Amino acid sequence: MSLQVPVGKQRDFILEEPARINLLTGSVRSTKTWAVNLKVLKDIVSLPDGNILFVGNTGTSLYRNVLSQIKDLVGKHNFDMHSGRKECMIFGRTVWIEGADNVSSYKKIEGESLLMAYIDEWSTIPESFTNMLLSRLSDPGARLYGTCNPETPRHYLYKNFIQRSDELNIKVWKFTLDDNPYLPLEYKRDLEKEYPKGTVFYDRFILGNWVAAEGRVFGLFDKGKHCGVPPATLRPKELRIGADYGTHNACAFVALEKYLVPGRAKPTWYVAREYYWDSVVEHAQKTDADYSKDMARFSSEQWGYSSGQPGITYGDNTQRMYASTIEVDPSAASFILQLQRDGMHKARTADNDVLGGIRKIASMISNGDLIINSERCPVLVSEMETYAWDQSAADRGEDKPQKIDDHAVDALKYAVNSISV
Repeated sequence: MSLQVPVGKQRDFILEEPARINLLTGSVRSTKTWAVNLKVLKDIVSLPDGNILFVGNTGTSLYRNVLSQIKDLVGKHNFDMHSGRKECMIFGRTVWIEGADNVSSYKKIEGESLLMAYIDEWSTIPESFTNMLLSRLSDPGARLYGTCNPETPRHYLYKNFIQRSDELNIKVWKFTLDDNPYLPLEYKRDLEKEYPKGTVFYDRFILGNWVAAEGRVFGLFDKGKHCGVPPATLRPKELRIGADYGTHNACAFVALEKYLVPGRAKPTWYVAREYYWDSVVEHAQKTDADYSKDMARFSSEQWGYSSGQPGITYGDNTQRMYASTIEVDPSAASFILQLQRDGMHKARTADNDVLGGIRKIASMISNGDLIINSERCPVLVSEMETYAWDQSAADRGEDKPQKIDDHAVDALKYAVNSISV
């Protein structure tokens, strides 16, 4: 790999005398890990004898984020990995490796005495592990380095360390995209599209701020800007369906149609129609078989395409237009089985990454990659305008949306999580 010369804040961090605790936080791709890697290598060759520990959420994530980069920096002759013993050799010096992905992980380091530690993705490490690790850094001149992207200000790192920086032997460095002069401008613009303005993801991962997830989840959503129909001359190239299942709660389906719109480099996905059945409102409860029949109809010519072109009969042997996937609520195992028994073999358990789905929807809407047909999706539009973060969860330091009027949004999330963008 080519060695990028440290400049600006990277250089200042590497050359400055470390504190006992050294935290680098801020934007994604802002050279936090790069700077710490160089600093740690400097310490490995200059510090006196003592134990060194590298920590990641898992051993795999640590290798991908940190160790592989260090291996490229020092060369294979100066790096030797011993996965079975959870250690590696860097410039002939032993470095212990540990994963800390649960509250009991602290037991792995009880009794150790450390000179230096390095935590990757620190915000994913349990507080109990951090507390134990600090108690293990007992050698003279011991120091801890850590990197992370911002989370909620109720996270223990922010409350116990950043906010107490005037009390503790700690140095906190905030990095932004501007601290990485080697990032191409086009790449920076792409990142800003992936974490669009008006979302908590932009505030955290672009601006590098520790902010709470509060208010509307899709604060950027504007019915006047983000709703519409595809050109009438086009036919869709693909159909994807998301389904949020409910018997006592509402059941919602959404259909996403993929269009290749002239003048656009990327496909445009239109939320063409919705299905919504609330058994409480309708005073009638449906079975899996009932919902399966509704799904078959939802995928058929009786609905047509959002562009106004005639539809294609679901299951017609001459003009077959099956959904490429039917992404179903992971809790609805019996419904998935019913769909498959009824010939809808593309039905499968959806990816229920809530925050990832929210970010993806926001990014696609902001960039014009996802457009909602408001006339055919009134429930979804209403939910997009009212979907909000759960304040009680935020008070606990968690990012969770409220579980209120979210069935159509959840169905959209399942469908969008299946799309590669």
